[in-house]
Amino acid sequence: MNGEDLRYLLKVREDISRAMNDTRFPNPNRWGGDLRMFVVTAIWVLGVERAPRGARIKRTCEVMGLDNFRFWELIRSDLPRYEPDPEPYDAGCVAELPRAKRLCGRSPMVGFQVTNPVDGTWQMARFCSRHRQEADAANAAEKRRRDAGLPVPLPNRGGLLPCYLPWDWEKNYRKADGSWAPPKVGIRADDWPVLARVEAARPVPPVLSVVLGGLELPTPSLEEADDAVPAPLHLISAPVLDTPPALTRQSRKDHQ
Repeated sequence: MNGEDLRYLLKVREDISRAMNDTRFPNPNRWGGDLRMFVVTAIWVLGVERAPRGARIKRTCEVMGLDNFRFWELIRSDLPRYEPDPEPYDAGCVAELPRAKRLCGRSPMVGFQVTNPVDGTWQMARFCSRHRQEADAANAAEKRRRDAGLPVPLPNRGGLLPCYLPWDWEKNYRKADGSWAPPKVGIRADDWPVLARVEAARPVPPVLSVVLGGLELPTPSLEEADDAVPAPLHLISAPVLDTPPALTRQSRKDHQ
């Protein structure tokens, strides 16, 4: 093993260690998909097994035991997007009780999004049957805000795969969810500013939520997943795994 091979393996170890200590990774999903372990396995397949282009994702799924459905669900879980912080399981009515100086807290009967007009972030507001007037007023105010135009919130979830694997993740994200669009700040979580201006407010139509019952969305095949390097390459600004040089006759002697 020559010096370049050793440096390359040390880089693989560094990338795996960075992924294992990255607190942004979510917990394994309900189908057993683990995004962190997918990244670690892919780094190993790319850096140690040195799988050829076109076989890297398939080999990673083979090692992890992921079928088509679980793989694409894993990719969907990493879509760059904004999501509010999770609510407590017992979240109740948010109407204020002036005398008690607290929120109502009773079991809600109606709920809808309430948006921050400054940065576009939103939370769910829920109201009980006693506070229908407050709910109607809050809903009307939300409609006025939407009609006036709301900024697009910065993403705060997903975007971890491009931080570690220099593949065409925008293409894979689009295959995983045809309704997804890349955010203005890019798809790589490392590039998202913590504090930044959101884009200029533009009119945004109200969002209608559709509850899917027996409808099954088509799942693309694993063969459609792309592990090619995106073009242009300079969009990936983090250190990436470079393909190691082929061993020369002299380096083989050194290795032996």
